[in-house]
Amino acid sequence: MFCIAFLCIVPIAAPPQGSVYIHIRLLNGLNGRPWKLTAVGLEVSPGYRNLTVQTDPNGLATIAVPRDATIYTHNTNRYVACADEVGGLIHNDFKVSQILGTGIVQPVGRPNRCSTTSAIPVPGDLVIFVRPWRFLENSFL
Repeated sequence: MFCIAFLCIVPIAAPPQGSVYIHIRLLNGLNGRPWKLTAVGLEVSPGYRNLTVQTDPNGLATIAVPRDATIYTHNTNRYVACADEVGGLIHNDFKVSQILGTGIVQPVGRPNRCSTTSAIPVPGDLVIFVRPWRFLENSFL
């Protein structure tokens, strides 16, 4: 009974005015497991501002962004996106409206070093497959 009463008085956080919540799911492209407690490389436009967010113990990060925004993903010192491995320009920009409507799984081209790069899109989720940098691989960045 205490838990029910407690839940009634704790307000549920709503996104800021004009914003919506989306989830970023960071998955290891080598084994399909979530990247836990990891900083996610994100920017949002308009304005191209960095978003500082970390995944939870389930590999999920929740962010509030404007409904008409675009999310840009980028590599961090800890990981490289599996989609980056083919070289050249990659698709790293995602419309929040599409994330909300259908969900997005970042497309990963071949060849790459990741072996687990498929998932089912879920409305409200952006799934990104990443892997650890190899020795000296990012030393020239």
